[in-house]
Amino acid sequence: MAELKGIDLGTNLKAILAEYRARKSIFGYPERKFYRGFPGIDLAVDFHDKRAATLLGPASGPHTQMVQNILLAFLGGGRIIELKTIQILDQLEIPRPCIDARNVGYNVEWSQELRLEESYAEYVKAWVLLKILEEMELLGIPKGDPFYDVVFDVSVGYGLEGISSPAVHRWLEDMRDAGPFIEQLLDDLPSEFAAYKNLRIDPHIVDSATLSTFHGCPPDEIEAIVEHLISEHNLHVIVKMNPTILGYDFVEKTLHQDLGYTDIELDRQAFDNDLQFSDGVAMMKRLEEFARKHGKRVGAKFTNTLIVKNNQQVFTDEVMYLSGPPLHVLAMNAMHRFRSEMGASFHISFSAGITKHNFVEAVRCNIRPITVCTDLLKTGGYTRLYDYLENLKKAMEEQGVATVEEFIIGSAGDPVIHELAAAGMANANAIVPTLIENPRHQQAKNLRAPPKIDSHLTLFDCLTCNKCLPVCPNAANFSIPTGTMDLPTTDYRFDGSDFIPVPGERFVLKKAQQIANLADFCNECGDCDTYCPEYGGPFVEKPRFFSQRSSYEHFKDHDGFFFPHPFAIQGRIGRSEYTLAYDRESSSYHWQSEAVSLTLDENDRLIAGRTLDGGEPPSHIDMTSFYIMKVLLRSLIDNQDSYPAVILRG
Repeated sequence: MAELKGIDLGTNLKAILAEYRARKSIFGYPERKFYRGFPGIDLAVDFHDKRAATLLGPASGPHTQMVQNILLAFLGGGRIIELKTIQILDQLEIPRPCIDARNVGYNVEWSQELRLEESYAEYVKAWVLLKILEEMELLGIPKGDPFYDVVFDVSVGYGLEGISSPAVHRWLEDMRDAGPFIEQLLDDLPSEFAAYKNLRIDPHIVDSATLSTFHGCPPDEIEAIVEHLISEHNLHVIVKMNPTILGYDFVEKTLHQDLGYTDIELDRQAFDNDLQFSDGVAMMKRLEEFARKHGKRVGAKFTNTLIVKNNQQVFTDEVMYLSGPPLHVLAMNAMHRFRSEMGASFHISFSAGITKHNFVEAVRCNIRPITVCTDLLKTGGYTRLYDYLENLKKAMEEQGVATVEEFIIGSAGDPVIHELAAAGMANANAIVPTLIENPRHQQAKNLRAPPKIDSHLTLFDCLTCNKCLPVCPNAANFSIPTGTMDLPTTDYRFDGSDFIPVPGERFVLKKAQQIANLADFCNECGDCDTYCPEYGGPFVEKPRFFSQRSSYEHFKDHDGFFFPHPFAIQGRIGRSEYTLAYDRESSSYHWQSEAVSLTLDENDRLIAGRTLDGGEPPSHIDMTSFYIMKVLLRSLIDNQDSYPAVILRG
């Protein structure tokens, strides 16, 4: 069960403002880790024709396909947002789980999980949301400050036929000029946001694309796609290269002999079928000239994930895609070798195994943007971005420089080098050969998996370590305060005319906080299960809430909950349907199963009951569902300023 559903712009704003004002967090991201810039330090860079406040961002993937993904990355300091890859085939069946970030990093997820029109809506909503938050000055930074300079880079795939199709053509043109949709979004804002309905927002969301092609895509097709994106859509284009461009022998030696990853099984055929190094260089040189004639720029991104054989018993596919520390070494070598052939000024962007430990070294190599995926799937999630920028600030202060360009040039340590491109090349000459010697990239340092204990998750109560919250890319997992309780419960025996109370099981909550899940935000990637110390998976075992009735009804074979109105909850427990509504005037609860309807007071004492037409009431009425739903209903009513409560209760 995995079908992502975004929420409207107004609800996003309400959830953000309510949570921030009450809790000083946004979608669970704590204010103490908000990136607000560093006095005296300028981390801004140019990216094609635009300026970005930092050169950091989330890579195209699980952290860039929904509004909250993009906002969370922005809060951490990401300013070049590589939107998740879109393609013409937008109804994919992706295996679950699709991510394995226990230590190194593997996945079988490779494209957007939304329909084209849904991806478009999420990206434009995110763009508009960031502009409204700037206008509000919610983060305490004056509007108009370069702090807000953010670039959206669209990622497209995977073949010429799909990219040149009418649907993708229209999608790209709409991203180039989203004016009508932006006007609609602003016009549809609730009255409380009327001040922003006439806000002037640049409708030209993107002017660049990163091209991701299938493994084995012929060089002439890659070249034709780039020419199409430049000539038909007036886009700057970066071509994402595969690590196979290094050749089988180099990759095999690096992984197995130098780094010790002997368990990684390479696929020699993938190397034979993929773009070869010399062909790639020749192609990019031709494309540089083509782009120049059209007033555009091209570059290369290093790298895509590495296709390897599946020998981990996590996924069902025959192959999987490697990321993390070993890929970092490969990608940096590929980057340096390729730029050495293309020339020092050739534009390079990067994403492979970036962490707070190697980010500064990557910056020294003059590559932009530097994007991150696997590391954000680990404990702390998006908050890890802040540490990258903090480390960069410290390195710049130690060097006594104030800008990224000065930092790169100064890092070369050569008074003769005054140009950025030459400095980046010189730094890479020193950095790249040493990567295989760094223990952080070697297998011996990347064998441990998050620990598990001999315990299985249940609907309520767990260790409540909260590790599952920040590792979720979509903020789908959340915590609700319920308080602890140990209550005697009452069931009922129906004798044909009366409901007679009988003792039930005790209802016990040992933890004051309970974990729950927003089902419409959850794509069942499995990452929360990886970091949960207990077995079962929070996204499977914990209460799952649907924000939309259509989703709740669509997944009728699965347990879950839905709020038909702010003071009522509908639930499916053990495949049976129940509703529970709270009457504020009488302080009573109306509980209904498929056969009976009961009214109870605040102390759970029966006020009235009746049987329902068409239902055969059982002689024994188990009230467990009432106590479960009352806890969930009360928790979200009493904590109405949490983002899940705003989203679910409307």
